[in-house]
Amino acid sequence: MDTIKESVLLDGKKVSATVSVSGLLQWESETLGWHENAKGAVDLREDVIGYSVGSSSIVIHTFVQKAVKCWENSKRVERDITLVFNSPDSQQEWCNVLQRFYRNAGRPKRLFVLVNPFGGKNKALNVYHKTVEPLFKKAGIDVTIRETQFHRHAKELAKSLVLSEYDGVVCVSGDGVLTEVLNGLLERPDWEQAIKMPLGIIPAGTGNGMAKSLLEAGSEYYNQANAAFAIIRGCKQPLDIASVVQGHVKCHSMLMLSWGFVADVDFESEKIRSLGSLRIDLWAVIRVLWLREYSGSLAYLPATESDIVGERLSSQEQSLLEKSGDSDRDTDYRKESNWRTLEGKFIYIWAQNVPYAAEDVIAAPRAKFNDGSFDLIVIRQCPRLKLVSILLNMKNGSHIKSKYVQYLKVKAFRLTPGGIVGDSIEGGYVDLDGEVLARGQGAYGDGSRDPMHYGPAIDVNVEKGLATIFAPARCIE
Repeated sequence: MDTIKESVLLDGKKVSATVSVSGLLQWESETLGWHENAKGAVDLREDVIGYSVGSSSIVIHTFVQKAVKCWENSKRVERDITLVFNSPDSQQEWCNVLQRFYRNAGRPKRLFVLVNPFGGKNKALNVYHKTVEPLFKKAGIDVTIRETQFHRHAKELAKSLVLSEYDGVVCVSGDGVLTEVLNGLLERPDWEQAIKMPLGIIPAGTGNGMAKSLLEAGSEYYNQANAAFAIIRGCKQPLDIASVVQGHVKCHSMLMLSWGFVADVDFESEKIRSLGSLRIDLWAVIRVLWLREYSGSLAYLPATESDIVGERLSSQEQSLLEKSGDSDRDTDYRKESNWRTLEGKFIYIWAQNVPYAAEDVIAAPRAKFNDGSFDLIVIRQCPRLKLVSILLNMKNGSHIKSKYVQYLKVKAFRLTPGGIVGDSIEGGYVDLDGEVLARGQGAYGDGSRDPMHYGPAIDVNVEKGLATIFAPARCIE
């Protein structure tokens, strides 16, 4: 039977209610007069967290959108709808329909949850217990929770995870822990199976660029509850991943890679981390006043003809490129002939996989989750006041209109970082998803734990849709 109909009490009022296996719950009052629940409908797929069964009732836990300001995405509000049945048989019949619907809805039933208690403002545990855990319980999800204890702990846990026991891995953290999980899965012997594990993110860190990008793309209000609901619903989005290689050292990126001004501000401001997010703004002012340029080169493979700038690689450079890089999952990008190169002085180079680098920074407004490319933002010569304008305009993405910004979509690129122009000390950092990938001589920190070295070329290849991430339904490309 596709649809069943029953006379029930809905929140104490007598209504005629129907539920269909397609996922629509509707009701209409059987009595004259008007009251709040006289008529209504709920989409079981779109607006319901889960349901619970009482002695003679079923409680539908809804999470419906409620308009706030006309220029903002709608917030979701929790509301329980209680249906009281006249007989156990009627209640059981409705339970059967709901069970059948949610069994086929693709929702996760078992999740491995990683909480980083040290990220952001050290409030991730509170976020989980106060906001996320109650929603997962209402959804009937079994959860195994682990707190990360040290740097790259999440990576170790992902490498030893028993895949068959879970339907997804969820990080209550910033982007760094999510990246650790990605790298852990891809370093397993069974990586081809492991990378199919859906990943989820609940924003509880400093940047939270991935969560912001997903919720904005899905027209969902940005908060932890909506991020949790996206995971509960079980919709999944393929996600491009970049392989980052230097010699025999290899790691992976799902968010961004930067060199120059942006990376310097991020890591040098660690000296004043006690100031919170204000540290970034303050150190950006310092770096603008004492602006650095770096010498180096960028070779890249444009994604489209409209992204072609710079000179062609020489035959010698092309030959060296083809002999280098990663041998696993080779995309043959290095053998393509359309490579271009930019050389000289750079203020910064920024490669971004998703639109937002942080909650309030739209670094790459044209970025897509699954288009097989990273978006490159390159600034070379730029007056200080214009650079300030570019940085401020990143809050709405209009910085890419500046004539000082080169905005390119690329399938692969090779970064060869050099030293500070006019300074014998190299300085500078290469930033991968918020972690130091490499640093130059004289940079803050000793670099002993950096995966790569500052100076030798770093090869980056984009692997289209390699990973899978939980996402709002309207985000799916």
